[in-house]
Amino acid sequence: MRFCFSATCGPLTALTTFFLATDAPVYTLDMQNRFYLWLYSCAKPVQLDWNHLPPDLPATDLRYFLGIFKHLDHLLTGAGMTFVLTWHLDAFHEVMQDAVIFLIGDEQYQMPSYLRHVRALFKTGGLQPNPLRDTLGLPWPVAWRALLRDARNLGTRMRRRWRYGPSGKVATLQGELPLGYFQLCDAEPKPVNQRPVDVFFAGVQAASGWTLRASVAARKQMAAGLAAAQAALPQYRFESWLAAFASGRRLNPEEYTQALSNAKIALAPRGNFDETFRLFEAAKLGCVIVSDPLPRRWYYQNCPLVSIHKWSALPDVLKDLLADPARLAELSLRTRQWWDTVLSKDAVAKYIIEQLTNGKPAAMRKCISSSAGP
Repeated sequence: MRFCFSATCGPLTALTTFFLATDAPVYTLDMQNRFYLWLYSCAKPVQLDWNHLPPDLPATDLRYFLGIFKHLDHLLTGAGMTFVLTWHLDAFHEVMQDAVIFLIGDEQYQMPSYLRHVRALFKTGGLQPNPLRDTLGLPWPVAWRALLRDARNLGTRMRRRWRYGPSGKVATLQGELPLGYFQLCDAEPKPVNQRPVDVFFAGVQAASGWTLRASVAARKQMAAGLAAAQAALPQYRFESWLAAFASGRRLNPEEYTQALSNAKIALAPRGNFDETFRLFEAAKLGCVIVSDPLPRRWYYQNCPLVSIHKWSALPDVLKDLLADPARLAELSLRTRQWWDTVLSKDAVAKYIIEQLTNGKPAAMRKCISSSAGP
């Protein structure tokens, strides 16, 4: 996943400077809900004022999660709740006490040491590692690397437990958050039959050589399958941007959005762990998605993508898809509906409200439901 929060990190430099200005001022509004952002580069959480945010947020996943916050503020009018968006696993601030925490960026299935002090925790990257049988079912070059990663993550959990102590029995509500989009700009999806590119992929490609990274092994397999598909299906238009890790031109957010919106089919191999931003970005634009097997998350249930066990099968998978325009149109429509009803900022906000109100007093449920509407 792509995170960078130092004062010289590039796309977030202006945002970091904004929040660090005058010792990260806390804006106060007469609003019943409170929302905080705690960047790595800030010494403490900053209370958000929707009227004083930078007018153009940089192309990062921050836009997605702050958008969810805005929907929550609208839907939870009168609830008097506190929400904190943070990347910190262990740093704790008093505003987080009894707050709803959005924990972003953890790819190792870690639980924060402050879990017992918060009202609820929603985090990206999943709450539990994938079942062993699911990992063993992956292609072996990916599976054994994923197993090593799982062993490393277990070691990290054990070290953190030694440092912070066992969590014991914790009743804090916990839920999973989709990754959202990162590099995508706002754009309206085109009908799939009006898209000039048949198959699209953009990403980085590791240099040749041996690696322990499961994502690199999967990417190499995908690249080989894509090359074979291009050779076998010359009548179709393929567009791929495989930049090297250390060098090579990469698409900027505007170029990437335009290219993805022009594609009928988007390839989404796994990222640094078993999820990837490009899958969610392709869903937002209604592309037909071809992907590795997905982990078990609530938001992947009934996901209308085409799952491919081995990328060597890509030529046959693409041939069948591209020969059936009606199926392409149906999958594109269902993918966009999946985004709207499950992954969009409004849909995720409603999911969080459902989780927060489960088993809560009727008065709170009535307050929230009257604000949320049908």
